[in-house]
Amino acid sequence: MWTAKIIFDGSRALIGSRTLKYKINLFGFPLSFYYEKKCVIVNLTGIILGEEKNKKAFLRDLRKARRLINIDLNGDFFIATIKEPPYAKKVYNKDVIHLSPALVDENAKVTINIGCFSRDNLVKAINALEKAFSSKIHFIKERKVRNISIIKENPELTEKQKQSMNLAIRNGYYDYPRKTSIEKLAELSGLSFSTFHAHLRKAEAKLLPFFFEK
Repeated sequence: MWTAKIIFDGSRALIGSRTLKYKINLFGFPLSFYYEKKCVIVNLTGIILGEEKNKKAFLRDLRKARRLINIDLNGDFFIATIKEPPYAKKVYNKDVIHLSPALVDENAKVTINIGCFSRDNLVKAINALEKAFSSKIHFIKERKVRNISIIKENPELTEKQKQSMNLAIRNGYYDYPRKTSIEKLAELSGLSFSTFHAHLRKAEAKLLPFFFEK
């Protein structure tokens, strides 16, 4: 299968503009979609990470958006239906497989992993994103996909695991190239290396292990 990891600026998008405004991080995975006139209606699930007051402000603002059709919450876990613009048909169609949840970070940077059996279809999806947003391709390559990560219902992360994941995202641990290390993150957290590392790895395993593969 042909696969790609793409990073793009979501500061003008429905969710990215609000993660930027309220400094939260969000993972989201599309469950299903359909076309309605020129738009794409997407059912998605995900988890919100950040300070409690910021998450509440983010959700209050999101509920006001015309493109949000429905949302249901259980703690930090959500299921929602949103309306996406016409360009999204190149990303949500029968040829594109979403391999892991998208990460929308507090700087509105969106990271997605997608795959297609045809390289041409993958390139069409990438071109649509590049036309709509400032984008950077991490990789395009043909490989055997080992698994597909989908966020499980209400993943039970401890507060320390949530804090560790949020700190790692905020400081660019999952950027390419990495902007920090486990040692530096542990120091920022006030925890020992082994304790912080254990919290982060458990959070990764509970949330979406495939996303963090290199």
